[in-house]
Amino acid sequence: MPTTQTVKRRTAATKRSTTAKKAAGTRARKSAASNASRAKTNAKRSVSKPSTAKQVRPLVAQAEFVGAVVNNTVQTAVTAGTKVVSGAAKRVANFL
Repeated sequence: MPTTQTVKRRTAATKRSTTAKKAAGTRARKSAASNASRAKTNAKRSVSKPSTAKQVRPLVAQAEFVGAVVNNTVQTAVTAGTKVVSGAAKRVANFL
């Protein structure tokens, strides 16, 4: 049977790891959003030039696609991290 101090230490460690994972997910979402926005803006800027308008139109679609893929990847990673944290919390609760 673990002591009260051990239980408190384990609980604190779980809380710290959960907080860190949430912060990492938030940072990843923000950076993905800004990267997608930057790519979209650059593509639109390129399209607005009259001499290359026909050549650059696919770049807008490509930029939007890349943004969507990045966003999906980040969301998948955040969901997976949340599931891992949830599983760890359940194991700690069962252990106690």
